[in-house]
Amino acid sequence: MRCVRSTLLVGFLFLAGCSAPPTVTKSDVPALLQPKLTLSIKVACVDLSGYGKRIEKKDIERFSATLKKEQIEILAVQGITRYPNVKTRVDFVNELAVQMDMRHAFGESIDISGRQEGNAVFSVYPIRSNQKKEYDVPSAFAETALHVSIDAGVMDVAIVSTRLPVKASSDELAKCMRTIAEFQKSPDAPFVVTGNLPAYKKSRDFEIFTDLQSSLPDGSAKLQTSRLWYMQGDLFKVVNARTVKTELGTLTVAEFGLYQQSRTQ
Repeated sequence: MRCVRSTLLVGFLFLAGCSAPPTVTKSDVPALLQPKLTLSIKVACVDLSGYGKRIEKKDIERFSATLKKEQIEILAVQGITRYPNVKTRVDFVNELAVQMDMRHAFGESIDISGRQEGNAVFSVYPIRSNQKKEYDVPSAFAETALHVSIDAGVMDVAIVSTRLPVKASSDELAKCMRTIAEFQKSPDAPFVVTGNLPAYKKSRDFEIFTDLQSSLPDGSAKLQTSRLWYMQGDLFKVVNARTVKTELGTLTVAEFGLYQQSRTQ
């Protein structure tokens, strides 16, 4: 009997010495990081290389009216021909910048007796920097890629406007895409590539990009004069996309959402 009492006493003392588990309040739970939409930007692109007529001021005025209606904030243009020193010819780059009240960067691919060809990027946001690269492939003649870094406030957005060599082989196209990818300094930074991009396919050189074509309405993808690829991440996503016909060619338009990490309880 004495042994049983001793056992019961030890058990009672053990239970009395154990404190109740602490109560977990909502404030004690670690906050989770969730992407929060902070800004939407509209990006568009068009290729003028197939436009067979002389571009006049009235053409740019009508084109600008469409851009304003669509609320385009960043525009990438390929296949530009300009005569900056010929007073009788309207300068597409300068005239569009004035009409749209946009900053701009022009990447010259070739200059033959004052006739310049190249690519450009226009932006309502400040342009931090711009850089031009040539393609080191046998089929390249004067094709270049213009990389522009844009200060969109919440984060920088990188835009590439390019014309790829028309007769490039699959291996050469892959090398060109690797050249473009070298512009990307951070995997989380918004990065957009526009131009006569090849048909998208899963490969080591292309898989880092997402083709906007998958977000376009059925039937509109074939209307593109300029295609758009982007590097998708948690902080940079397509909100919607479509094509818009203009006097100078079909615009490819994409609205992107820029996100920042926010804490939620």
